[in-house]
Amino acid sequence: MNTDHQFSEKVDEAAVWLAANWWRAERPLTPFMRKRFGLSAAEAVEAMRESARVRGLINDKP
Repeated sequence: MNTDHQFSEKVDEAAVWLAANWWRAERPLTPFMRKRFGLSAAEAVEAMRESARVRGLINDKP
């Protein structure tokens, strides 16, 4: 996925799942992602950022 950072497999998995299933995720997202994928708070936020990038909602950094 993102070559700027070294993501763990579970962060990558969470990002891909969220990109494909964002409408099914419970809100608030951070606790949901932490529980579903066993992520830390920082990992959950990184997965959400990567998911948004994959979905084209944010641009890659120059």
